[in-house]
Formats: sequence, C-alpha cells, structure tokens
Amino acid sequence: MRYIVVLVFIWSCEGMLDLQPTNTISAENAIQNETDLQNAIRGCYDALQADGYFGRLHLVVGDLAADNAYNGGTILDYDQFNRNQVDSDNQFLEELWVAPFIAINRCNTVIYYTNSLELDDEAKEAYLAELYFIRSLSYYNLLRLFESTPLKLEPTLDNSNHHVPLSERSLVYEQIIGDLKFASNKLKQEDPYFATDLAVKTLLAKISLDTRKYEDAIEYADFVLTQDKRLLDNYEDLFIKEGNDESIFELSFTETVSDKNRLAEYCWPTNLGGRYEIAPEINFLNSFENGDVRKELFLGQAPYCNKYESIASGADNVYIFRLAELYLVRAEARTQLRGNTTLIMNDLNKIRARAGLSDIYSTSYNELMEFILIERRHEFAFEGHRRFDLVRTNRASDVLNIKEDQYYFPIPLNEITTNNQIN
Repeated sequence: MRYIVVLVFIWSCEGMLDLQPTNTISAENAIQNETDLQNAIRGCYDALQADGYFGRLHLVVGDLAADNAYNGGTILDYDQFNRNQVDSDNQFLEELWVAPFIAINRCNTVIYYTNSLELDDEAKEAYLAELYFIRSLSYYNLLRLFESTPLKLEPTLDNSNHHVPLSERSLVYEQIIGDLKFASNKLKQEDPYFATDLAVKTLLAKISLDTRKYEDAIEYADFVLTQDKRLLDNYEDLFIKEGNDESIFELSFTETVSDKNRLAEYCWPTNLGGRYEIAPEINFLNSFENGDVRKELFLGQAPYCNKYESIASGADNVYIFRLAELYLVRAEARTQLRGNTTLIMNDLNKIRARAGLSDIYSTSYNELMEFILIERRHEFAFEGHRRFDLVRTNRASDVLNIKEDQYYFPIPLNEITTNNQIN
C-alpha cells in the first residue's frame, strides 16, 4: 500500500511543517479527479505504517511500558518506557506524538480537496468515511498515549494554523465518535487491508469500552460478531495467513525499504540476527497456564516473540483489529454492567478453547474481570495492548507500581517549545 502522490503539508519530526518539499507536487494539483483521490487516500494508510506508528513503536510501547516485556538491548530511550520514567525529550516519545499527526494532517488535506471534487453523493461520502476512520484511529491512539492533544481538523496549507492548543479529552472523543458515526454503514468494501464498516464498528466498540459506555460497547461488538467473520482454529495461523477470516483491519508490509516494519528485527535475539530490544518478561512467561498454545510463540533459549518472523524483509503484516478482541470487549462490558455470567463465560471460553485451555467457571464479577485481563494479556501479547488495558481498568498503579499521573506520557519537549499555543 504505497503512497503514489506525496502531499505537501506533512508534520515533520521537528514538530513543524514541511511546507514545500522540492520533490513533491501540491495537493491542489495532485487531487484533481477520483483516481488522484484514491491514490491520495492510500497515502493516508501509508502513514499508519511509519516506524513511529504501527511499523514498530506503537506496538512496542504497549508491552514495554507494561509487564509483558523489557528492553533486552542497549537503547536507553526504550529503558525509560520500561521503567515508566519517560523524559519529555525522549526520542521515541516524540515519534509516538508525531506519527499519528502525520496521518491526521494527510487525512485533513485529502478531506479538504475531496469536498471540492465533483463526485456523486454516495461515492463522496464513502471516501470521506474512509478518511474519517483513519483520522479517528490516529486521534484515538494519541488519547491512549497522552492525556490531551490538539484537535486539528483543517489542513495546514500555510503557516497560519499549524500551532493549535490542547483540547479537552471529552471534546476529542466527541469528534472521534461523531466522525465514526458518520462513517458507519457508508463503507461497502470488505478487504481487511482498508477501512470497512466492521473496522468502524470495532473502533466504536473499543472507544465505548474506554469511555465506560458499556451498553454501546456490547451493541457494537454484537454487530461485528454476527457478521461473516470467524476465529481461526489454529492460533499460530494468525501470524502466517494474512488477510484471514479473523482479520478486521490489518496493515500490509512488504520488503520494500520504505514499506517494511522492524518488529522481528527488534524482537529476535542477537544469535538469530535480531537486536533483542523487546524481550519477554519472565513473569509474563510464567503467567501462562500449562497447555496454552500461545506460549509456544515465546519459546527459545533466549525467549522471544515469534509473531513477527520476517527479520530480513520486514514484511510481517500487523493487526490493528481482529475478531478475538470483540469477544473480550463484550465480556468486559457485560462484567462491568454485572450482566449474565453465563454469557460472559461463553465469550471467555471461546478464546480459551482456541488456546487449548479448559473452560472457566465463575459467578464472581471481580474474578471474571481478572480472567478477562489474563486472556487479553496472553491473546494480544506483543500486539501493543497490555499497557492500555491496565490503564483502562485502573490497574496500572498496582501492576506497574506507578502513580496515576504516570498513566499518560508527557507531551514531547520539542512540541512544547515549538507550539506557542501549548503552555
């Protein structure tokens, strides 16, 4: 999924904007018809693949800044995340901030020019729905990492509007939910490499869980779980068979230098050609039940994550959403609402059965909640979920031994010094 037409207005790693790179053409000239628009939208997907985003960092931090992984290498900026003592001048912190904004600004620019094209209403709404989804996903990820973020909905066409103040979390969520509701039912494609209606509903389910709108989370999860998707029989096949029946939204990487990820490189031990920067914690490995097939992806003399195996090419696909999460979203929402325990156990046991484990039985909501978090820890290990699960359920203080003011990372120093709207 390469970006054929490079847009001019892109947030740079310095927190400023590259206003007229010499090797690009302006978006105004680039987006003149529907084919141009389709190419430009692919550029918005391409932004999700950045090394500072789903190409590495966003997935890595979810486990490294939790209790699943530690930094086995020598990069000190990773160690800060592992110790949950992240300085505002941390290099990776800045990349985590910048990468989603690159995607957001690309979407804003394409949205701006989409509205000026002569398209029939249904087609235009479908293109806008796709762009709103990518932008919403990026704002959602910013809110999971940082306590507040600027809310920028207009493209940066010149120097006049690239400094934006922080917005209240509730306002950002309001915008995200509004955009996703606009997108709902407007996307007819079913290819999991692109935005689909199921991906929109899945993101709404996750947001509803995060914002404690549990009835909505159940409704959206119900919708997705009744569609033409299924859990794969073999857990390991998830990381071999790309675009499979369980996939809801995934990113396709290739061995092209500009289109590869570095996940296997950073997860594999040095004797296998990797860097071993992200290594499984012993207590994580010991937390698996006997017979759990998911542990088999973390074996070896130096245990490592083998979900990503294309160490030379970097061509491993990356899941953003897959069906298993919807069962656990629904189970968690029902648990929070003190709902039917049989239904909660049914969802949990579907995930456990695929992992080779026996059913669990409990009528205690506290115990069921712990089971859910354990299943999420093992099911999505090294897929970037763990820290956000602990923060969402307010368990990060106890599990990670941090204070609540450490739940979110500091805004990067470079952003504070260059954005005169942030105090």
